[in-house]
Amino acid sequence: MNLNTSLQVLLNDIAQKQKKGLPFIMASIFIWGVITVIALLPLDLMIKNIGILSCGALLFPVSILCAKILNVDLLYKENPLINGLLIATNNQVLYLIICILLLIKAPMWVLPVYAIIYGAHLLPYSFFYQSKSYRHSSIFICIAILISIIFFHLNIIFVPLIVEIGVLFLFLMLKKEIK
Repeated sequence: MNLNTSLQVLLNDIAQKQKKGLPFIMASIFIWGVITVIALLPLDLMIKNIGILSCGALLFPVSILCAKILNVDLLYKENPLINGLLIATNNQVLYLIICILLLIKAPMWVLPVYAIIYGAHLLPYSFFYQSKSYRHSSIFICIAILISIIFFHLNIIFVPLIVEIGVLFLFLMLKKEIK
């Protein structure tokens, strides 16, 4: 067995055992729903931004709950690629430094930049889960936010709705891929 075959076996294994990351996508649907509600509330922008950024802390606990529902072992240690998945998940944390900088210097841009960071962080899962749906959702979220703000001058309040649409599309496509 050559290296490419071994890698493909590992990728297929992790995609199957992790159900292509479905617990995290289900958690993301919930979290972006909460972010949408926060964005709609009549609160001070700084309070909204802190609430929005704090929602990221819900990812792992909600994912654990979703994994239990789907009977998925989130920390499937039998496959060495799990470390790559954890790095791909945790790299988003470093990008939050950009959002913290924006929180101080340009608070009105926190939500769209956070949403673009979220969308962009989905891209590596296209490789790990051998799923074009991650690639398409990642590109859709990032480009749709950029176009909607620059060309259509949509209110930033629509940003979480764009992400929610992208994540719901991803969820439906992954369910189809898993069957």
